[in-house]
Amino acid sequence: MKKLLVLLLCFLGLAGCTPKTVISNSYNFDQMNRIGIMAFSTPWSGIQGVENLFAKYLIRSGFKVVERAQLESVLKEHGLSVSGYLAPETTREIGRILGVDTLLVGEVSSYTPARTELTTVMNRRSESKPVYTQEVMMLPDGTPVAYMRNTGTQVSHSTEVRPTEYTINAQVGIIAKLVDVETGEIVWIGSLDDSAARPLDAADSIARRLVKSFTKELAKLQEKE
Repeated sequence: MKKLLVLLLCFLGLAGCTPKTVISNSYNFDQMNRIGIMAFSTPWSGIQGVENLFAKYLIRSGFKVVERAQLESVLKEHGLSVSGYLAPETTREIGRILGVDTLLVGEVSSYTPARTELTTVMNRRSESKPVYTQEVMMLPDGTPVAYMRNTGTQVSHSTEVRPTEYTINAQVGIIAKLVDVETGEIVWIGSLDDSAARPLDAADSIARRLVKSFTKELAKLQEKE
């Protein structure tokens, strides 16, 4: 029943089962040689380091990546801050210093930790027993003989109520954007929700699927050229 519900939600598009992405048709992605990975913003302490998951899948997909720790070290050295809005002059300076063409920025847009809830389960049981009646039969010589004859079935019903614990998976939503360093223009954006027993497992699934979606969209654009 639970699997059926998940499949139904996926079909209706209510469970975040399909990545929602938009890619720029006018941007020249051939000039994108290196991607800088920024720290993803999140107000929740229970889920950190999401940007490292995106870096992993971008590298696996063949992109050259400047990861967050190196990028932040260089920015600190040059006195640059990238908190909040990324102004074009800031992104241009980052591109000049690090030699990156785009920046991947993002945020954890929603997060609900996994939790355990208690419910009651009712088990109904039915039990059937044969019913016997004692009767007397007279032998030819007049001797009475008692015997048991099945005269029906007795059905009894019982209900057992017992407490049961079940776990609700962590729910995670992520928005990721690729920003051109020269113009500050968003050239790709994607969002996805997912769930797993551990929040980072959900985030890992989101990162993998969003990067896969981006590479597919990029391949389609290159085929048209």
